[in-house]
Amino acid sequence: MSVSTMKQNPVDRRSVLKIGATALAAGVAGCSQESSQSTEASGGDSTDSSDGSSSGDGSSGQSTNYPEFDPANPEFPQLMQTLIEAGFETGSLQDLKNMKEREKPRYGNPVQSTPDNQDDLIDPDRIAFAMTPTEDPAVYRDTMKPLMDNIAEETGKSVKYFPLNSYASQIEAMRSERLHVAGFSTGPTPFAVNLAGAVPFSLQISQEGDFGYRLWLATQADNDDISSLEDIKGKRVAHAEPSSNSGNLAPRALFSNQGVTPGEDYEVSYSGGHEQSILGVANDDYDAAPVCSTCVTRVAEADNIDPTNLKVVWASNPFPTTSFCYRYNLKPEIQEGIRAAFLDYDYSDTKIAEVFGGRGKWTEIDYATTYDIILQIQENNEIKYNTENIEG
Repeated sequence: MSVSTMKQNPVDRRSVLKIGATALAAGVAGCSQESSQSTEASGGDSTDSSDGSSSGDGSSGQSTNYPEFDPANPEFPQLMQTLIEAGFETGSLQDLKNMKEREKPRYGNPVQSTPDNQDDLIDPDRIAFAMTPTEDPAVYRDTMKPLMDNIAEETGKSVKYFPLNSYASQIEAMRSERLHVAGFSTGPTPFAVNLAGAVPFSLQISQEGDFGYRLWLATQADNDDISSLEDIKGKRVAHAEPSSNSGNLAPRALFSNQGVTPGEDYEVSYSGGHEQSILGVANDDYDAAPVCSTCVTRVAEADNIDPTNLKVVWASNPFPTTSFCYRYNLKPEIQEGIRAAFLDYDYSDTKIAEVFGGRGKWTEIDYATTYDIILQIQENNEIKYNTENIEG
C-alpha cells in the first residue's frame, strides 16, 4: 500500500451505493460537459425519471413564500442563497442513489462485457494510465502517483503515465489497446464506451461525497410570474453561448423533455457566458436563465450578485465529472486490481485531493444510470459517435 494513502473498508464503501448489479460509471467537471438524470417532482418527489430534472413545480407563486428545503427531496422555487448554503450546487451520494436505474443506455451502445474466450483477453506487461488531456499533457503525472502506485500494487504490474494532448488521441489509444486505464471527460465518455471499449466504473468525490454540478433555472426573487419551468414560456431567457453544455445544449434537451422547447416556447438570447447570464437576470435584462450552479456560486462568492435577490425554479440532478475507465478485455484479475486501487483507498491526504478541490476518493457508478443525462443531451443534439465529433 502506498504510504500516503489509507485503505478503506471495502464492505463499507460498497454499501454506500447500490445503483445496479453492473459496475458503475460517470465523468468530468466544469461548466461545459456535464449532466445527470432527474425528475419533475410534483409533490416533492426527487427520485429520478428520464426527463432530466430533480425539481418540483413549486406550489407558491409568491416571492416571499418558499417551501422548506430538503436537499434529498427538493421543492421549488427556492432562494438561490438557500441552495448555496445547503451546498446544493454540487451532487451527493444520495443523488446517485436516487437516480433511476437503467439496464441499458438510452442512446448508443452498452458497455462491453469481459470476453469469455481467454484468447480475447489482454495481459499487458505494463499498464498505461492517462488523465483527461490538458495543454500540458504531463501535468497530472506527479499528482496521480499515489493512485498509480496502488494500481501497481493491486495488479502486480508496473504502471506508466501516458500523456495525451487531445480527446480523440486518448480514445484512439484505448481503442488500439495502448491505453488501459484513463480518466475521460464527461462529453467524451460515451465516445470512449462506443468507440474504444471503455468501462466507466468510478467517479471522483470529496470526503463528504460531493461531486459534479447542476443546471439551475434562475430568475429574480420578486418575479412572481415565474415559479416553475413552464412559466418561462414567452419570457426573455438567456442562454450562455451555443457551444456551452449547461448553458445551452443541456437546457435544449432537458427543457424539451419536460414540454418547454427553447427557440419555440421562448426566444433564446445568447449572453456570452454563465456570468453574463446571471448578471443579466440580476439586472432585469432577462427574465430567466439556465446557468451552471458552481459558476453562479462563484459569482455570488465574489459579491457580484446578491443570491438573496434571486431564486431557482428548476434544477437538474448533478452532472457527472471525469469518468474513470479501464478497457473491457483486460484480464479479470487486472480489472479487479484496478478497481481496488481506486475504490478501496482514501487519497484525501495526497496531492490528488489538493489538486481536485478536496476530491480524494472514488465511488462506484453505472454508465447507463449515471450517464443517462449526458446521453439525453447527446441524443437530443443527434451526436454521432465518431472521432470527428469528439469535444471536451
